[in-house]
Amino acid sequence: MKTGSRRFLLSPLVLLAIALVGCVADEVGGIYLLSEETDELHAVANHTTMAYFNAGDKWTAVPSVDWLAVSPSSGEAGKNAIVITTTMPNHTLQERTGTVVISSGGKSETVSIKQRNEYAFFEQKEFVVDSAGGEVNMGFTSNIEKGKLMISYLRLDWIVMSEAKSGSRGDVWNGKVKPVTILANPTPQERSAPFILGFYDENKRFLGLDTAWVRQKPSSEIVEILDSVALP
Repeated sequence: MKTGSRRFLLSPLVLLAIALVGCVADEVGGIYLLSEETDELHAVANHTTMAYFNAGDKWTAVPSVDWLAVSPSSGEAGKNAIVITTTMPNHTLQERTGTVVISSGGKSETVSIKQRNEYAFFEQKEFVVDSAGGEVNMGFTSNIEKGKLMISYLRLDWIVMSEAKSGSRGDVWNGKVKPVTILANPTPQERSAPFILGFYDENKRFLGLDTAWVRQKPSSEIVEILDSVALP
């Protein structure tokens, strides 16, 4: 009887199981990202993204720049998720990149965050109007695509927006917000309202880039009357 060496053929499923065991073993006490390593956020504060990962042990997450925050910043082994948030707008006029380093069991993974460079700046941040009222013209500079830059303001009965059109633009443009008419203030209190330049993101959420305030003095006639009243 002829004997010979036996050859054992492993099925594809067995090979896959071995490979998976090897991957798991490699990650014991370490960290494994489940989401993409790079994400992009708008150039505003409080814009967020999520990072998902498996940790083999207790873990920590540390941002490399002051314009990023992480919550939670530490946790236990297993499947985890962190929220990465921009803490301030990007006023550098250039795209910038920061990182969040997630560490566990002596190993680490890095999540890169790009903050875009959309911007819109009011030339003047505050406008003071006399109690009799008047017109306010707000100039700005922006690189937001034509038709997407918007202004958000409170629909108050003492503010009237003109129908006049703002200027045209190039890649970077200077324009004017529609003239704002402020009606007379008949009250003894100062009143104010914010005007916010911004745009709607892909989720139809308004993202504000800059704010200017219109402040109106109280009625001078009422002040004069109050000043002339003799105290008892």
